[in-house]
Amino acid sequence: MHKPRGCIALLVLGAICFSAENSPAQIESQAAAGKFRESVSLDVNNAVLKKMGSVQDFLAGAQWEDAVNSLIQISAEYGDTLYPESPGRYLRVAEYCQNLLAGFPPEAIQIYREKVDPRARRWLEEAETQSSVEPLLQIVDQTLMSSYGDDALYRLGERAWERGELGQARDYWRKLLPPPPGAEGVGDAGLFYYPDSDLPVPPILARLILVSFFQGDFERAAAELAVFRERYPQAVGSLAGQEGNLAEQLTKILSDRSQVSLPKDQREMQTFAGHQTRNFRVGHQLDVGAAAWSFRVPLVWSQEYTRKPAFGQRVPPGLFPVVNGEHVFINDSERIYALNWKTGAPAWSNDPQASPIIYPSVLQGAVRLPFRSVVGVPRFTMTVADGRLYARMGSPVTSVAKDERLGLFSELVCLDLAQGEGKLLWKISSAELREQNFVWSFEGAPVVAGDRLFVVLHRGFPEVQTNVACFSTETGEMLWNRKVCLALRNIEEGVNYITHLLLTLAEGQLYLSTDMGAIASLDSLDGKINWVVTYPSEEDVSRRDLSDHMTTGLVPCLYDQGILFVAPQDTRRLMAFDATSGLLLWERDWPEQIRNLLGVTATTLVVSGNQLFGIDRTNGALRWKTGYLDPEGFGYGRGLLAGDNVYWPLREELLVVDIERGLLRQRIALHALQGTTGGNLIVAGDQLLIAQPHRVTAFGNHGMVPVSPGQKENHSATKAQSR
Repeated sequence: MHKPRGCIALLVLGAICFSAENSPAQIESQAAAGKFRESVSLDVNNAVLKKMGSVQDFLAGAQWEDAVNSLIQISAEYGDTLYPESPGRYLRVAEYCQNLLAGFPPEAIQIYREKVDPRARRWLEEAETQSSVEPLLQIVDQTLMSSYGDDALYRLGERAWERGELGQARDYWRKLLPPPPGAEGVGDAGLFYYPDSDLPVPPILARLILVSFFQGDFERAAAELAVFRERYPQAVGSLAGQEGNLAEQLTKILSDRSQVSLPKDQREMQTFAGHQTRNFRVGHQLDVGAAAWSFRVPLVWSQEYTRKPAFGQRVPPGLFPVVNGEHVFINDSERIYALNWKTGAPAWSNDPQASPIIYPSVLQGAVRLPFRSVVGVPRFTMTVADGRLYARMGSPVTSVAKDERLGLFSELVCLDLAQGEGKLLWKISSAELREQNFVWSFEGAPVVAGDRLFVVLHRGFPEVQTNVACFSTETGEMLWNRKVCLALRNIEEGVNYITHLLLTLAEGQLYLSTDMGAIASLDSLDGKINWVVTYPSEEDVSRRDLSDHMTTGLVPCLYDQGILFVAPQDTRRLMAFDATSGLLLWERDWPEQIRNLLGVTATTLVVSGNQLFGIDRTNGALRWKTGYLDPEGFGYGRGLLAGDNVYWPLREELLVVDIERGLLRQRIALHALQGTTGGNLIVAGDQLLIAQPHRVTAFGNHGMVPVSPGQKENHSATKAQSR
């Protein structure tokens, strides 16, 4: 069982902590401590474990050169495999070796540098002459503890700052600060601090204060500046191209908040949860009026249409539309629809009778349904990036029954929205990814960065395996394919299983919650695994639970300012990690299954399941909750954050709740609108759209839906509660 190991502190001389979120964690887990049986198998090489034991023996005997030689050899041969740094936490071997070296005595570090400095110096010179980032990354990856590691970290921080990747900049610069007291054994602590940098501390701290400010954490930046002024009142240096007293320069910059563009200014929901960090907040309040238009989506593939559903039930709200410009796009397993979100008319057409279907261009025959029974909840997601639409299409089954008679393939499609009005640019079928007669399936829609897209791959045989793959956005060609883990199969081989995992992309890093006992971070450049964290996965989950959308959700990791919030669907735990290192900041057992991570502000993480919760982002404590106790009034679909409120759908109502205090601002009666129900909420311009199980309905903003004062709920013996 994981215990909090501490979190990243912004330190002055290793002694001052600037914010509660970044102070050493002293939070007790509510879960029982003790070892657990991992439900996943990771790429750990037994030879590395043995060789690391020899390194410890060399250290114990002060045989520094033997220890250094062993670490260099281990890193060169096994650098991309994983090492169990602590129970339930795995690091890349190359990174673990550098962390371990940082805790060596000076005489051992000097031996290491004599061996690797020539190579590191060549890389640094190459970075300077070619203005390239790649050599700097090689230094950090392979020779971070060389004499040039601190220079590489500083310059990579500058590059990340220029790209607007503030969290990455903070991580690079933080490693240049003196380690906190008691952190001399850096390898054991799991965090890297460059032990003897000759770079002056005040300019680095000044840049970290700017990171806090431009991330929108004004309170933290002000507190950091106050400490800085006290400790370094006379420090001089360069900030934003200006030379002078650093404290005075910081004071001037921090006085003008108009320079900061906050995430809440986001306008278009271009993927699941609105943004690829899975943290989306509309900058304005929503004025929800009467229904403006409605579009029925004739689902081709759903639980109610399968021949042998493992658990019969009503169709869940599994549609997650995306928005681009004046258009909204909706997909099921076989078709993509494009509408003008202002009118509901087919996109790119003045003819109301035109077909709204943009994929496929020609309607095909009847869909072949599985022969064997199906477990799981069908969901349909897409991503818009750089004028293109990427969608995961085809059978939602990702783990095909061993004796299934039909080929249940999935596809990734890329459509041109900028110039082609939805023209198909390329398509990849999972049938093309066959490996030794076993076929991969695509999970959910990809995330996209520049000319690359990233998607989760899954297969059920011969073992359950989860991979992350990278493809070219121009051609659909696979660039790399990285195994994350193998897992124990939790349903029998004769059943088709639906999953829909989604990646989170933030500042060049990919994050994946596998929902089967592991959470992973990968580098988007080459797919190398940064870290993996494992946790106890609940066993013996029933088919009924796996197929009930009221007991399981679609919950990718949520990233914000260096913190990763995770609510895996195979446990009732809510966890927060330092996104760079994978160190656990806090975890909480939750009384019910969290089905949505809706967003996080500077203070509050908003999550939902049967009820709606506001959680202190710094320690996981419950701040408030709202909702009904009657199952008929449970949450029904995915809500969203807009302005100062969270809009949360029930089956018959839409609740508007203050994000920070949990006050119930408004109840909007959906059932009064000609059968309108709850579903997944989407913002398009100034309109709210609700994606219901079979229909998408748009609401105008001209006059609110009437709600009678003191209106009584239809839910028996229940009452909306907020505290």
